[in-house]
Amino acid sequence: AGDTINVRGGTYREEVSVYTGGGSAGKYVTLQAYGSEKPVLKGSELVTGWTLYSGKIWKKSNWTYNSQQVFVDLKDGPSLKQIGMPSSYYTSYEYPKKLGSGVSSMVAGSFYYDAGQKALYVWLPDGSSPNNHQIEASTKKRILYLGKPYIYIKNIAFRHSSSSAFIKQGSAVELSSNSVMDHCDVQYADFTGVSMGYLQTGAQLINSNISNNGNSGINMPGSYNFRVAGNKINNNNTRNFYQLWHAGGIKAASKAYGKVEFNEVAYNNATGVWFDYANGGNQIIVRNNYIHNNGPMEAAIFMEASKNGLIYNNVITNNERRGIYISASNSMKVYNNTVYGTKTHAGIEVNGMPRSGQTLTGNSVYNNIISNTSGKYDLYIASPNGSSISNNTSNYNVIYRSSGSPQLMWGSSLQTSLANWSKLTSQDKNSQVANPLFTNPSSSSTASNWAVQSSSPAVNKGMSISAVPEDYSQKKRPSGAAYDVGAYENGSSTSTSTATSSTGPSIQMSSPSKDGASVSGSVSIASTASDSDGIASMKVYVDGVLKKSSTTNAISYSWSTSGQRIGTHYIMISATDTKNNSTRFTRSVSVTGSTASTSTSTTTASSGSTTSSGPVVSVSSPSADGALVRGTVSIVASATGLIKRMAIYVDGALKHSTTGNSISYSWNSSGLRIGSHQILISATDHENKWARLVRTVKVY
Repeated sequence: AGDTINVRGGTYREEVSVYTGGGSAGKYVTLQAYGSEKPVLKGSELVTGWTLYSGKIWKKSNWTYNSQQVFVDLKDGPSLKQIGMPSSYYTSYEYPKKLGSGVSSMVAGSFYYDAGQKALYVWLPDGSSPNNHQIEASTKKRILYLGKPYIYIKNIAFRHSSSSAFIKQGSAVELSSNSVMDHCDVQYADFTGVSMGYLQTGAQLINSNISNNGNSGINMPGSYNFRVAGNKINNNNTRNFYQLWHAGGIKAASKAYGKVEFNEVAYNNATGVWFDYANGGNQIIVRNNYIHNNGPMEAAIFMEASKNGLIYNNVITNNERRGIYISASNSMKVYNNTVYGTKTHAGIEVNGMPRSGQTLTGNSVYNNIISNTSGKYDLYIASPNGSSISNNTSNYNVIYRSSGSPQLMWGSSLQTSLANWSKLTSQDKNSQVANPLFTNPSSSSTASNWAVQSSSPAVNKGMSISAVPEDYSQKKRPSGAAYDVGAYENGSSTSTSTATSSTGPSIQMSSPSKDGASVSGSVSIASTASDSDGIASMKVYVDGVLKKSSTTNAISYSWSTSGQRIGTHYIMISATDTKNNSTRFTRSVSVTGSTASTSTSTTTASSGSTTSSGPVVSVSSPSADGALVRGTVSIVASATGLIKRMAIYVDGALKHSTTGNSISYSWNSSGLRIGSHQILISATDHENKWARLVRTVKVY
């Protein structure tokens, strides 16, 4: 346990299986690329010695592998087209679009394996001889199998497999319990790219590219408490397996549960994210994903015969058949999603009944934008039948069609006005039919195009939902007087009235001029406020720490980013009028440049007006800078001297403070972004001398 294996760059044609050893909690066995080198593990072999068979068809004799893929000239790209069925494991139900059945069916850009003759045939796209090219044919059942827990795989690429010759629904890479795959690249496998492990618990797939695979990107066959986060999962099901059997970006089944978050899931030839009979009751979370251009079947997010899902903050655009489909499932909470441009059927549908042995109960559709649907329905909800269909509710949504009236289906009754819909169903009494006013809706691959403008009817019109504390960009909700509808909070000011019914001051920030601005060095912060009752005070906060106060209607501050962590920081301006009504305005910036801090563990002390030394801070947990953390993180620190106060900050936000010379705090890192976070411990003694220690940890 705790060992590291560094893999040099190059191509390795082998199957790696781990049946002994493994790591333990906090002591992973690590398999990683050596430095910046790029190792590639391939489940294929180079094939030479071709003879001309007929015309432009060439033959490799004595080939004993039922190769599922053939590649030309070592290029990353699709396989030649396979003629016939993959293997006897599949029927025309699973694989309905086979190309021909033998050598006579071959065309340019195809291959065929004749098991009886033990012969592999190819017809290259340009009709040339394969002897003049480097030909790779897949041979391996899989590339990497982890049979032991706590193994960390990092910065390795995986290509080619022939699993369909050996097994049904195989994968190129199979993870184990509590294993992690990080910054890896799994493409051009014959069936599934990565399995989270059959009946395995706690596996993670993060920051990786799982694309261009034959059937699906990621499979969870009874996988428990998994996490799939920060990945690109694009263009899977390249072999055209049946889309309603098993295909697409992600497929989880057989009581599987876990988190799917912060991913791009796009251009898959089937469903984007599919949970099928994931009905064990443990919570499923699908959040903060950008899911676009998937289809033609069945939905961007498809919950089928499943239970207890929390689906929120997803940006779902330009998918073919449905945006979100809750089918014969229970207790699915669909909150604050933006669903745009669904083409053929429904933006959001709660239906799939009747279905033998299944129910459709307790599902909620709140705070969603359903916009620019060109399919049949904007919203489709099965009408209750008093037994198997009940307690499915919808409200606080914004619905918009660029032309024509809304299409709202309740069972078999189509309503084309929100008023009639609400009267018939008692649903959506606080919903609106209105243009949500996106910032720049298009077919672009940038989720932020579907943020809303400040004048959007979605702003401050949502219901407060404690399960959705942040938006798609991880901005805290609400940023205004109430939750915004959709995946994004607009970032307008938060207004509270403590003395009168006044709406509070209006704040304008001239610098930085826009949300998300990249900054470095010295950052000019400038803002003004106006109010009919006059301004009593203004304040500037950076990451929750007060930087400057003013008693006028204008404030400016020069903030030095030197030593600050690279990444997102939050500038907040507060203004209070003479009647004690207050308003806040928050703007995010991204610190870049060499002056910023990426990994520090140093103690700095200030002695105020004296030169005597201040406290000395030490941290016992986390025990090292750059530590990998997950879930609940124990933070324990102490300080020498006569200490008046100690405090713990995480990413600039105060988490806990106490008197005395020791402090501890349990920090819940679940749901936070993957990557580096900064823990700061401060200590102040009775002479007001202070010290700080900063420790960087990596949430994975």
